[in-house]
Amino acid sequence: MIAFSLIANAALLLALDADAAAAPKVEILGVWKGLSTCAKVEGNEFCHDETVVYNFVDVAGQPATVGLKAARIVDGTLRRAYDLYFTYRPDAGEWTSEFDRDTSRGVWTYVVSGDSMTGTAMLLSGRKIVRNVTAKRMAKEQA
Repeated sequence: MIAFSLIANAALLLALDADAAAAPKVEILGVWKGLSTCAKVEGNEFCHDETVVYNFVDVAGQPATVGLKAARIVDGTLRRAYDLYFTYRPDAGEWTSEFDRDTSRGVWTYVVSGDSMTGTAMLLSGRKIVRNVTAKRMAKEQA
């Protein structure tokens, strides 16, 4: 399970939202389904590929921030995985969120192109990509 530091994330969100240009929230809001695959890197041997369902929701009053309610499909059942906040980075055209996992710190990054999204999870120490995601936008009922 991925946890994150609420205080650090809140401070980062406020700082980034203060000077954020109008973020294209509409591009990422909604339900996405796809594959989250494990990168073959040292230390990632116990990782499992997953079918994921992401629900990106608006964070009112924060123009460059969305919330993610992430789930995975296990034995045909949708199971909640984690919640994170993502901030839009206009310079890179991507949505990012830092997270803590066990003793590591990492960053999720997503790029949206129409109804397709790609992403990575990277551990900041060693800058190792540990997950790759490809997803498609879908109606909530289809998830």
